[in-house]
Amino acid sequence: MNSINRLSRFFIFSFFVAGVLFACKKESIIPPSPSFNYFPTTAGNWIEYDVDSIYHAENDNNNDDSVYSYHFQVREEIDSTFADGQGRPVQVILRYKRNSDLEAWSLVAVWTQTLSLSSAYRTEDNVPYHKLAFPINGSTMWDGNDANIQEEEMYEYTDYHTALTIGGFDFDSTLTVLQRDEDNYVERIFGQEIYATGVGMIYKQRDDLGKRNGIIVKGQEYKMTLKDFGPR
Repeated sequence: MNSINRLSRFFIFSFFVAGVLFACKKESIIPPSPSFNYFPTTAGNWIEYDVDSIYHAENDNNNDDSVYSYHFQVREEIDSTFADGQGRPVQVILRYKRNSDLEAWSLVAVWTQTLSLSSAYRTEDNVPYHKLAFPINGSTMWDGNDANIQEEEMYEYTDYHTALTIGGFDFDSTLTVLQRDEDNYVERIFGQEIYATGVGMIYKQRDDLGKRNGIIVKGQEYKMTLKDFGPR
């Protein structure tokens, strides 16, 4: 009987060790690398932005091109995580908007994001964008639209792991992604996003502008600048 008990305890211990090893292996799918900290996935993380949008409305009839400027605030908060059809963790992002500090936040959209060993994707208004690619270095390039039907845009890192001050905050390590940079006689298209480790995106600029005789007459200029973030 004692031999049987000893044998039982041995098998129980063996299964326990195997389970611990398996659990450790499963939890280390995404290793704790500083590069992944640019794209936080923890529920409760939030960022608020000041947003400036300038819209150029072309009028072909009388060449009276009107310009409209808008300023508002956006808040993005990681709400929860679920597993998609392939078993990958997907974060739910609640997106709020208001015109000033005096107003309450209004929920305007629900986005999602996913992080893997090779990439970070965010789905914005049902359109997936390939935001980051790993490893982070000066030779890494990728198509930011490889998961949607929009035209190819080859992203690249222009600065990485560098200190930067944005929105009155000092960050020890930031990452700059150049998405597009074209400026000619008929159009100006520029896209850039900056990320801070442990925070996420802290700045975004996107200009899609058309020109007439080299002068901007239509399109939109859009900037998001970090206002606050948490928890901290």
